[in-house]
Amino acid sequence: MRLSNAILPAIGRHGVAVPNYDPASITPGIFHVGTGNFHRAHLGNYMHELFQQDPTQRHWGIIGSSVRPDTKDAKKKRLADQDWLQTLVIMDGANADARILGSMIDYVSVTDPDDTSPILHALMNPDIRIVSMTITEGGYFLNPHTGKFDPNHPAIRQDVEDIDQASTIFGLIVKALELRREQGMPAFTVLSCDNVPHNGDVCRNVIVGLAQLVDPSLADWIQANASFPNSMVDRIAIATGDRERSLIEKKYGYEDVAPVVCEPFTQWVLEDDFCQGRPAWEQLESIQFVEDVEPFERMKIRILNGGHASLCYSAALLDIDFVHQAMEHPVLGPFLDTLERNEIIPTVGQVPGMDLTDYWDTIQSRFANSAMCDTVARNVAQGSDRQTKFIIPVIQANLAEGHSDLQGLATVSALWCRYCQGKTESGKVIEPNDNLWDRLHETALSAMDNPVVWLEMEDIYGDCGKNRLFVHHFTEALQTIQKEGVEAALKKYVESFAAAVA
Repeated sequence: MRLSNAILPAIGRHGVAVPNYDPASITPGIFHVGTGNFHRAHLGNYMHELFQQDPTQRHWGIIGSSVRPDTKDAKKKRLADQDWLQTLVIMDGANADARILGSMIDYVSVTDPDDTSPILHALMNPDIRIVSMTITEGGYFLNPHTGKFDPNHPAIRQDVEDIDQASTIFGLIVKALELRREQGMPAFTVLSCDNVPHNGDVCRNVIVGLAQLVDPSLADWIQANASFPNSMVDRIAIATGDRERSLIEKKYGYEDVAPVVCEPFTQWVLEDDFCQGRPAWEQLESIQFVEDVEPFERMKIRILNGGHASLCYSAALLDIDFVHQAMEHPVLGPFLDTLERNEIIPTVGQVPGMDLTDYWDTIQSRFANSAMCDTVARNVAQGSDRQTKFIIPVIQANLAEGHSDLQGLATVSALWCRYCQGKTESGKVIEPNDNLWDRLHETALSAMDNPVVWLEMEDIYGDCGKNRLFVHHFTEALQTIQKEGVEAALKKYVESFAAAVA
C-alpha cells in the first residue's frame, strides 16, 4: 500500500498515529523553502501537533518549495501521489513512534531553470503570512570572513541586474515584497530555520541589502514593514535511505518513498516578532518565546553543532560510519568530552534557565542514540561552512578571553586539514564534499610540509590564523596526526588534561 488518505484507517490500526483532522481541510499560511528531513521533523511536525491540538489553527498549512530546478517535477509528483502526507518516525533505542503528518498541503516546483515565476506567484498569495526557510548554512550569501552579506556574489549581482527574473530565494522575496508594496498588500514575516548565528538578522541584512541595490525606497519599506525574528532550532533528523524505507514497509505494512527518522529531542526558541501574526506555538511544550535568542543560539551552535564538527573528522579518518559509533570509540568519545568541558562550554556564558553541564550530558546521550544511525558523512560535508560557523568563532572567543588552552580546538582544525588531504588513514579516497574542495585539497596537501599555509586562508581563519599560540598548537597537532595518527593526537590532548587535574 502506498501512503495516501485512503489507507489512513488501515495503518492507524497497525500502530501508526494518523491525523485527527482532515488534511484536505487545512488552508495555507506558511510558504517554506527547503522541505528536507530536518524541516519535516521540526516545523512540519510542530504544525501537525498544533493542528491536532487546536482546530482554530488549521489556517496555517505549509506550502513547500525549492528554488532548485526540478525539470521533471519529480518531488512534487512524489508528494502529490501521497496526498502530501509524510511519515515521521521518532526513534530512541529500540522504541519507534510513527506518525503521519498532514501539515504540508501543496508544493511549488521550478520546472524551467529560467522561470521562477511559480514561486513568485505563491509568495503573492495573500494567505501567506510567513515565509520560512531551511536552506543550510551556505545558502545565505555571506562573506565567510566577515559573516556579512556579500553584495558581490555572482548570484546576487544577477538578481540585482534583473530582479524581475530573480533566481535566488532572496531575490524572489525582494521582488514579491516590491509587488506587495505596489498592490497595497502587507509584507510577510521571513523566518529562518537554519543553524546560522542571528539567523533573523542575517535574513534582514541579505534581503534589505539586496533591496537597497535594487531600489532604496523599497529597502526602507521592507525595513519598516517586514519581520525577521531570530530563532534557534534543534532536532537531529537523518538522511532517508533504503533502511528507513524498509522500516516502514516491514514494521507498518505500507510504502512511503521518503519517510523521515528523527530523535525524540526537539527544541525551538524564537523571538516573538511576526508582522502578520503567527501560529499559537506557545501551546507546544518544546517551543519557547524569549526576548533574546542569542544565548540559546550560542549554546546550541557551539555545544551541539561544534560537537559534531569536532567529532566527525577524526571519525571519518578512521573509517567510522556513524556518530554513535564515534561516541563509543575509546579515544574519540573522551576527546570530545574533554574538549567540550574545557574549551567550548566555558565560552558559552550564561543561558537563562539552562545548566550547561546538564545540557552537554543531554547532547552526549543524543549523539549516542544508536537507533538514529546519524552518518559521519552528513556531518563532514561542507566543512568550509561548518568550521567557519561552529568552530572558528569558539577559537576567537577563547583568544579574546585570553585562554591559553587551545590544543583541542587546534586539533579539530588539524583534523579538518588532514581530512582535506583526501585519504583516510586506511588509504580510502575521500570524495569531494565541499564547494571549496579543490582549493582546500590543494592547500591541505601543501600543509603536509608547511602546516601554516592552512591557516593562511584568511577568508576562513581571519586573525586566528595569525595568532602565534594557535599557530603553534595547530602545527604540533597536524604533525602528530601525520606522523603518529589520529588516535595518538587525541590521546595526547586528553592525557594532558588528565595530568593537569592529577
